[in-house]
Amino acid sequence: MTGSTNGLHHLTVKSDVYGLGVVMLEVLTGKRAIFKDVEGGGSPVSVVDFAVPSIVKGEIGRVLDERVGPPPAEVAEAVEVAYTAVHCVSLEGKERPTMTDIVSNLESALAMCGDSHGSISSASISLGSYD
Repeated sequence: MTGSTNGLHHLTVKSDVYGLGVVMLEVLTGKRAIFKDVEGGGSPVSVVDFAVPSIVKGEIGRVLDERVGPPPAEVAEAVEVAYTAVHCVSLEGKERPTMTDIVSNLESALAMCGDSHGSISSASISLGSYD
């Protein structure tokens, strides 16, 4: 489990952060954690290897699930979530954010959305502190 456990295979808070980053990338891309790359001959690809290079280059549109909608539909919000996910899946655990930082970033992305979709009001959510 590259990147998600330390050398002794003990789960840590930072391995939980890695897992959360993978889930966030799955949501953004619409891909499973490991999927068959139809363009690459059907070989298995991790969502991390698929998405992170494009996100880092500022080309989130290349990996964003089409169900999210074409840019500029919530691009700033998706970018905030994407960069948070990229930091979560850093190979070195010490480079990964804390859960508190993740919550703060996700709350920022939610606040950018405002109430434009009539779903979740950012004012009614308090995710608390996790550390």
